Amino acid sequence: MNISPIAPFIKWAGGKRQLLPQISARLPENYHTYYEPFVGGGAVLFALCPERAVINDINGSLVNLYRQIKLSPEAIIDAVEQLDGEAETDRKVFYYAKRAAYNEKMMKGEYDVELAALFLYINKHCFNGLYRVNEKGLFNVPFNNSKAKSCSPENIREVSEYLQNVTIYREILRSPAGMQSRGILCSLTVPMRR
Repeated sequence: MNISPIAPFIKWAGGKRQLLPQISARLPENYHTYYEPFVGGGAVLFALCPERAVINDINGSLVNLYRQIKLSPEAIIDAVEQLDGEAETDRKVFYYAKRAAYNEKMMKGEYDVELAALFLYINKHCFNGLYRVNEKGLFNVPFNNSKAKSCSPENIREVSEYLQNVTIYREILRSPAGMQSRGILCSLTVPMRR
């Protein structure tokens, strides 16, 4: 039995929130595993909340965020709330400083709670929730002047509870393991390219 829908915790380019009624109308009634190889913001995943799910994305920061929310939701909430509190004085200067800190951690491959909190913060406060990197792999989206909080603690806790039974991968999609069996619902919404 599926649990109630959960709001996605992050905005992502190519998100499917507006298409959920059309997508839902075309889904099979029965399947034993939901597989989403390009999870992004997870709009379909969180709308369906299937009992068995496998998610994947090639974006290491995004996968780290999912994993950290799954394993350490309170640490994520605390870190993001601290960032929001510190940003009150000069939000634009603060954003660019945190974007630089995020890029430094990315270049070092430090996939941890701090990186996840920075990722969530800059996603909420960058232009249109866009994730874009330059040729050096550095996040380069400008500030959007948002005064909104970076996350809802209740939403993060709901997402964490749901993710306890979700398998999370970071792989380049070649041939999804186990996809040959019947009863798998695979959401193949291809990532957007320039």
